[in-house]
Amino acid sequence: MPHIRVRGLPLEDLESVSDLLVENLAELTETPHSHFTLEYQASTFFAVGGASPAYPFIEILWFDRGSEVKAKVAQAVDDLFRPLVSADQDITTIFRDLKGADYFENGEHF
Repeated sequence: MPHIRVRGLPLEDLESVSDLLVENLAELTETPHSHFTLEYQASTFFAVGGASPAYPFIEILWFDRGSEVKAKVAQAVDDLFRPLVSADQDITTIFRDLKGADYFENGEHF
C-alpha cells in the first residue's frame, strides 16, 4: 500500500521519475517496492478566466507512518519533481492517512 496519485504534470515527466520515486519512498518508509501503486491523473485546471497552467499535485494514500517520515517523504517528492518544473512553481504533496479498520483487500479486512 502506499498509493500515489499524480496530476498537474506531463505523463512523460512522471514516467521519467517513476522508478526513482518508488525506490526513494520504499526506502524512506521501509516498505517493499511491490506494495506501491502509482496513478497518473490527466487533469485540466481552471481559474478565473478559464484554463490555467497546472502545478504538480501529489496525493499519497497510506497508513500513517508519523510526522517525521511524512516530512522526509514530502521533501523527497519535492526534490525529485523540482527539476521538472519552473523555479516559481509550487509542488503540493498531500497525505491521506488511511485507517486499518477501513481497509479491505479482495473483500477481506486486514
